[in-house]
Amino acid sequence: MKKLVFFICLFILVGSVFGQKEPALKALKKIYGKKALNAFKQEHGSLELLYYAFENGIYFIQNNGGKTIDQYPKAPQTEIIHFTDLGVKINAYTQYFQGALPNQLIAVKSLYQLTLEFNTKKH
Repeated sequence: MKKLVFFICLFILVGSVFGQKEPALKALKKIYGKKALNAFKQEHGSLELLYYAFENGIYFIQNNGGKTIDQYPKAPQTEIIHFTDLGVKINAYTQYFQGALPNQLIAVKSLYQLTLEFNTKKH
């Protein structure tokens, strides 16, 4: 009986881990394509960094300094939760977009910044 409970718990745990990655992989495939994902996997050893970026790749900035943000492209009027919602890939530099609210910027973190965060949280 204990073995049965153990296997059921193990199955639920494994299923939940893969279940969390499936929406990310689907969204990443739309932006990167299979060839680019395979190249990323080959360069970085896995897609774990992109999965991390999917969940943690953006942040919102309120422009209280009154600087003009007109030079940044406008984000789509849909709800922005992941960087893939903006239709961009993670780059070597931070990318900025005008948010839906006045004076709001959406920042897509750079590959360097995400790598530092990911490695810190991994340890």
